[in-house]
Amino acid sequence: MIARIPNYVLTTFAIVAVIILVGLYDNQRQPVADGSVGLVVGVPATQLITQRNGVIALPVVLRLVNRSETDEALEAENKCKIFRYVVTTPQNEFIQARRFADTCPTTKAYGTVAARAVIEQIETVLLDADRYAPGDYKLRVKFWDYGGEAEFTLVADN
Repeated sequence: MIARIPNYVLTTFAIVAVIILVGLYDNQRQPVADGSVGLVVGVPATQLITQRNGVIALPVVLRLVNRSETDEALEAENKCKIFRYVVTTPQNEFIQARRFADTCPTTKAYGTVAARAVIEQIETVLLDADRYAPGDYKLRVKFWDYGGEAEFTLVADN
């Protein structure tokens, strides 16, 4: 007897597939100029407004690219400020931002991106479903104080 695959397994598989495809697509581009360090942000161009507990999960691929010949030191005020984001409309009207935990440590966070290397991290931005309707949005991100942005479209889940 073949059991039905639960929806959460299918959703997880779909998110992983999208993240892999976005990563492969971004890997083919070289948006960071030679000799510099920059952030490439990848999100699905179209995201279904599928929500669980009032939250829409938006997968985000962060690629901090060092195209220089020297290592780049990274520093953040604390570990909660390594990854920050703001979501706006295309007209730059505020929708949502990341809220930091009240228990965030006060010690600085340090890291390094080696010369000619990439740090890749996958995050999930939890969108408050009550604030969104089908349409276009911008995601502005800071990752280790390097900025980047990506546009995405939310579509109704029929």
